[in-house]
Amino acid sequence: MKKICFFSGDITRSGGTERVGTVIANELHKRGQFEISIVSLWEDKKKTFFHLEQGIKRDTLFSEHVSGKKILTYVKAVKKYVENNKIDVLVDIDGILDLYSIPALKKNKCKLVSWEQFNYYVNPYVNYRKLTRKMAAKKADAIVVLTDEDKHFYEKETEVKTKLVRIHNPMPSNVNTTSYNMDSKTIISVGRYTEQKGFDILIDVANQVFSKHSDWKWIVIGDGEDKYDLQQKIEKYKLQKNIILKEHVDDINEYYRKAAMYVLTSRYEGFGLVLTEAKTQGLPCISFNCPAGPKEIIADGINGYLVDCFDIEQMAGKINELIENESKRKLFSENALVGTEKFNIEEIVEQWSELFTQLLTND
Repeated sequence: MKKICFFSGDITRSGGTERVGTVIANELHKRGQFEISIVSLWEDKKKTFFHLEQGIKRDTLFSEHVSGKKILTYVKAVKKYVENNKIDVLVDIDGILDLYSIPALKKNKCKLVSWEQFNYYVNPYVNYRKLTRKMAAKKADAIVVLTDEDKHFYEKETEVKTKLVRIHNPMPSNVNTTSYNMDSKTIISVGRYTEQKGFDILIDVANQVFSKHSDWKWIVIGDGEDKYDLQQKIEKYKLQKNIILKEHVDDINEYYRKAAMYVLTSRYEGFGLVLTEAKTQGLPCISFNCPAGPKEIIADGINGYLVDCFDIEQMAGKINELIENESKRKLFSENALVGTEKFNIEEIVEQWSELFTQLLTND
């Protein structure tokens, strides 16, 4: 049985990258077609935040969190692990890891898949993502992007000499079968309190919305380094009773089910997984039409609205429209799953399986 290994910075973290990485690994493991394992640079916790099937082998390259070492140290560790464990396909679940994997596999038969979790024009945390993307375009055996939009970005900006494949992130399978909460007066948003998620813009939007609908609330679930600044801005607008910053919760679906709509104010996304989560719970969705993902998830005017990027007045106007039009909210809820068939977990895993089979057949 061929060995597929997912390579992570730290698979025990609670981010979206780790979440979707464990989901795909679990589903591939259940199929029994390949031997699935996960290796991290290191792990800060003993237990993964997201469920991992018992039969999936979990390793680390380093016994503790290390930083500041020369790149060659990481390269040698990857090379040694792949050789010792006879890995057939290594999947970098964050493209930044290509910096180590590409040179490590230079003279190895192991195939390399670079999995882009953001979009081509975004370089969060480190600028050398620009370098690793160009490296992957020439040296990886395949690049997996999350949206057709990002596939176009890669084709436009790089001379892609490898297989470039779009595989969406899967939609959660726990679809809400209960009726939409027509009595709700709650808007919900979810994400880390960082510049990317645009919650500073959200507060500007909320200021306009609550000037007309002061009996509504907006719950923003997450945590992050911008929390203090957001709290200060909320106080500046005197919206403490309307905007509620809430840290991570155990059952996010409980909050979705109690909400009237989901709003995404991100400056950019890699995909927009929270939109698919909200849709499984029957929520109308409103989002800035940011790169990349929302326009492939929301059917504009059918189950939500796409708003011109960072247009505060237009966003507030669309929210007010749904607040004031119950029948349209109900219609959007009934249509929530329109166009989401392409995010079905079985179809997504089949695409991953086909990719691995193609790479290994060409060996």
